[in-house]
Amino acid sequence: MSGLAARFGGSAPKPSASADPSGTGSAFGDAMRSAADGERAVIEALTRNARPLGPLTKKHILDAMPGVPEGLAVGWAQFPETRGRGFTLGVFPDRRHCAPVAFVDDKGRVFAGEEIAPDVQGADPVFLFAKEEEILVMKSRLEGRRDGGAEDGYEHALQGGIVGRDENDEMMWLASWLKSDNRYTLEQLRPELPVGLRAGLEYRDAIASAFFATYLLPRFNGVLIGFGSGNIFRRLRGEAPIGAIRRSVKDTLRARAHGLRASGLEDHFADLMNEAGALDKAEGLEAVHGAEPLKLFTSPFSGGYFFGWDSSLEFRPALTALRIEGNLNRFADVSLWLERNGRIGANPTEDNVTHAQAAQLDRALLLNPALTALKLEETPGKSFDPVHDDGTPALAAMVKVAGEAAQRIAAEHPDPLAADGPVRDGTAQPGTAQSGDGETSSYAGGSEWVYRQTLSSLVRRLRLPYRFDAEFRSNLADGNVAIGFTTAGTSMMPSTRYDEHQRTWVDLSDAERASMSTDYNLRVGLMMAALAFGVDEHVRKVSLHVDSIGLEEAVDEQDSAISAAMGEALSAFERIRTGRDLNTGGGKADPKDGDVHGNPAALTAGPVEGPIDAGAADGAESESTDPRNGNDSGDSQNADSRDSDSQDSMDETFRELMKGVDLDEMMFADPGAGPAVTDADADGLGGDDLGGTDLDGAVPSGDGTGDMAADMDGDDPLAALRRNPTVRNLVTVTFERDRFLEMIRVCGLNRPQHMYRAFNAVMDVDGNGGFKPITADFDIRDHAYSPHGSQEEPELSGQRFPDDVARVLGARDALDLAIQRADVLQRAVNDFHALAANDRDPSPVRAERAMDVIHRIADPELDSISSDVTSALIDGRDTPDAKFTMGDRLDEQRLKARDMLFSGQPAKAISMAEAAVAEMDRMFSGVNGVPRYFNSYAERVVYNRLFATPDEHTVLIPDNLFYAHMELADVLAQIDSAKAALPHLNAMVAYAPAYPLSHLKMAIALARTGDWESARAACLNALRVALDRDDASFAYYRLAYSAWMRDEFAVAVAAYIMSDQISSGGMGQVESELAELMARARSQCIAVPQTVEEAQAVLEEHDLPVWPNTEVAGIVRDAARVCVDNALFVPARTLSMAAARMKVDGDGLDAIQIQFLRSLNA
Repeated sequence: MSGLAARFGGSAPKPSASADPSGTGSAFGDAMRSAADGERAVIEALTRNARPLGPLTKKHILDAMPGVPEGLAVGWAQFPETRGRGFTLGVFPDRRHCAPVAFVDDKGRVFAGEEIAPDVQGADPVFLFAKEEEILVMKSRLEGRRDGGAEDGYEHALQGGIVGRDENDEMMWLASWLKSDNRYTLEQLRPELPVGLRAGLEYRDAIASAFFATYLLPRFNGVLIGFGSGNIFRRLRGEAPIGAIRRSVKDTLRARAHGLRASGLEDHFADLMNEAGALDKAEGLEAVHGAEPLKLFTSPFSGGYFFGWDSSLEFRPALTALRIEGNLNRFADVSLWLERNGRIGANPTEDNVTHAQAAQLDRALLLNPALTALKLEETPGKSFDPVHDDGTPALAAMVKVAGEAAQRIAAEHPDPLAADGPVRDGTAQPGTAQSGDGETSSYAGGSEWVYRQTLSSLVRRLRLPYRFDAEFRSNLADGNVAIGFTTAGTSMMPSTRYDEHQRTWVDLSDAERASMSTDYNLRVGLMMAALAFGVDEHVRKVSLHVDSIGLEEAVDEQDSAISAAMGEALSAFERIRTGRDLNTGGGKADPKDGDVHGNPAALTAGPVEGPIDAGAADGAESESTDPRNGNDSGDSQNADSRDSDSQDSMDETFRELMKGVDLDEMMFADPGAGPAVTDADADGLGGDDLGGTDLDGAVPSGDGTGDMAADMDGDDPLAALRRNPTVRNLVTVTFERDRFLEMIRVCGLNRPQHMYRAFNAVMDVDGNGGFKPITADFDIRDHAYSPHGSQEEPELSGQRFPDDVARVLGARDALDLAIQRADVLQRAVNDFHALAANDRDPSPVRAERAMDVIHRIADPELDSISSDVTSALIDGRDTPDAKFTMGDRLDEQRLKARDMLFSGQPAKAISMAEAAVAEMDRMFSGVNGVPRYFNSYAERVVYNRLFATPDEHTVLIPDNLFYAHMELADVLAQIDSAKAALPHLNAMVAYAPAYPLSHLKMAIALARTGDWESARAACLNALRVALDRDDASFAYYRLAYSAWMRDEFAVAVAAYIMSDQISSGGMGQVESELAELMARARSQCIAVPQTVEEAQAVLEEHDLPVWPNTEVAGIVRDAARVCVDNALFVPARTLSMAAARMKVDGDGLDAIQIQFLRSLNA
């Protein structure tokens, strides 16, 4: 064995203890442990238990197997004891004896050990043949020839992988096999085996040959390396990326040094990584204490690779990372094409591709990215050669694929307004799927929702080597679509190419790379335009807006300020692309609470100016619980304060509680405001965290009139990039449908600059072939690219809805969707002025209409000016500009209460605040309507459908009235008792029955009073209106605790399981509490659910909600579709976000839904 190790270079490493998966004492394991002790020790270990071969034993010795130590042979033997249900792989010291090392069962699994008929049930194999799919192959491949062609003919064959267990006890891909006519062919092998050992093999010969050649002998010699891209992908999946890349290249070098085969694709991978700088020391990308800054991810939609990193990564390392990322995707695209060839019987495949062929294929796919952009790789057919043949049809094929995608989405999501659509009663129902025979729906186009969902899906599924960001808007009624996207710069382009005529690699000049970058970006634009036209025939014009984020300029100027700004731009680019900072429109379209969900404590810790006691930060809503005590730990805190006998003690408690808290900011904070943000954050690419989350957790207050985002130019999706001094507009063009489709059928992607100039594109190409900046002639925010009035807020709209729309939204008109009281009142004032300016109608008629407006809104403050308004109209005067001060007066009282708190008079402060709140409550209790608070438009629709009575007059209360009740409940729960907080919590629930926060706070307070029945009911109420995973998870968590206290063990366990399943890790106490509960259930022999499916069954059995399959799921899904189709984008944003979060098979917003939501922005 030492000779074997020397032949492959170096000495064989001593294997770890895990090298003997079958247990100690086997010949296999002993041989592995003896590998470092020399050839004699290995031979003795392998042959010590050699068995004589009787006349009934079948055997085949593989004499031609290379690399076997002298004096030994390998092969298989089938002993009579197996009764034909398996056979033994062994070492033959002579022709009459076999030393078993492994057993092969009838499923192609190999188990290490000396037994010739072992019981393998429950055992882990060390090696196996895995079946994958049926493919079409050239006969020459089945014969083991790597130089065959189409003239040899084709046959269908099964394909599979050869997998072995490595020294880390993990299975790794090693090679592949084909099976046709009950004969096997081994492919992608590292050792160069003679044809007789890799082609035309019967089953036992195939297993034996593969086992010894690809697994056992390489393990003895320390060169267990999978072949080609399979080995590279394995490392990329399981290891830190930079280290994985370098070790993959070392694997190739090591294999060649040991006389083993390496594929041409591996060589090309090494070239790509060297070109990108991954093989040299990369400052800022190296591992620090074993941790690399880069994390490699794979898109579930496109399949492409992309890096993630934190904001601390500097610009130059980030640019290097982007180069490596792009080259990784180029390598993956070549591998994808070679796999495609292998499936359809084309050449080359990875088993026979040369270094030069891989390089040529890489360049061909870069020059025609449509070939692999959307799972079209099998469309051209097996005779198509992307290097030498014309790939023109690939772009036109994308148009057809886009149309088919729209039909599929329309079929899966029927229009709730369609006459033949599903009948919606509010329950969650799956869409009508496409028929099994492949027939598509009769969708004729025209739906903005279908269009935007389809184009979002297609854009995010584009498999392109270089990362990009894209925005689009559509106005199907006018036939206009606009798309903006960012480009890949010159530095991303290849620096060399293979010259087929000179048969050598040549360097590309800067001008050639710039020209290649220009053409690549223009081609991407053509592909996006093709998709935009293909989705819907109503689209007559597609306008493209191409921008650069200035990566190369920052490097060239070497300006630290520019580099820092580019670092911010790159970070912003990454956040918006992944949805971590999704601008959902800003201002009043966002939830008022900043889109905070889950534990209500997140909404009670206000911003601070200095250090604050950790306990005070989450005070009343502390969720540290101990079920074994049968009570919340918060009770002990409340008890401590209640035990205080003096006012001084109470005052001191309150002073400690409020130490460092800025009450002005906490009580009067803008609901949408967050902490200070950078330019990149404030301009559409950051700061909102999926819709305006206040990172300080400030309690919102006031009347919801603040709109910081609207004042920050936050609607431009690429604004953060454009604000950077090096970001520039490069191209604008408008394609006309008929001419565009005709030209791409003729030209494809072959002449991109000619295509753009044919449509009078605004672009400037310099002498080197690169883009020069231009002045854009349109903006995707222009009104032409969105339906008329789509960004109008319901509060300011006078739109009345058709009956079918009204049924879905539960709203007769836009006012029934309103959530902002201040805007509704301002709209009324504007209507009064319009009536005063209307000279066509008599004064009494105008006065009557004004009263109709006042009665419809039914606001007490508006009603108080009714006489002034009607008098002015009757007298022919303009109506007064009313000032609505109710909310301001309440804030004045809250401010005075705040002063009392800090002066050490908490009792008087609470009394003053409660008096102010009670006065306003009385005002709204006497209105001709139902006073309500709504946190979002989605909750307004839920309320309309679930709670509102027919012809109800819903009256909007000032937002700060609701927040005042919430603040008082929090304060009273902390300095007095949870029971003292209940009146304010009841008011919150009454004002906002569709707001989960109200019910969750109520559930916590009731639990602290020990009223488990009522706490359970509050949790169920929260679940029934929850539109977010964190809200649902927290509701299940509290439900579990309440059920436990009621001795409903099965329900409690089910709720714990659901809480963790919906938002894994969201409730930190779930795991420990669930373990304790299940232990108690077992101790009492009580049956409880063990799996998610069992937990859902228990909930259904007890008629409890199974989130997200609740009544509101179907409501928000239908309402989102109807709002988009009817140009109600402001409420559509929160409805669409809720619908995305409530997907059964998802865990929140994915890239497609993020792209869709961005399309709804102004």
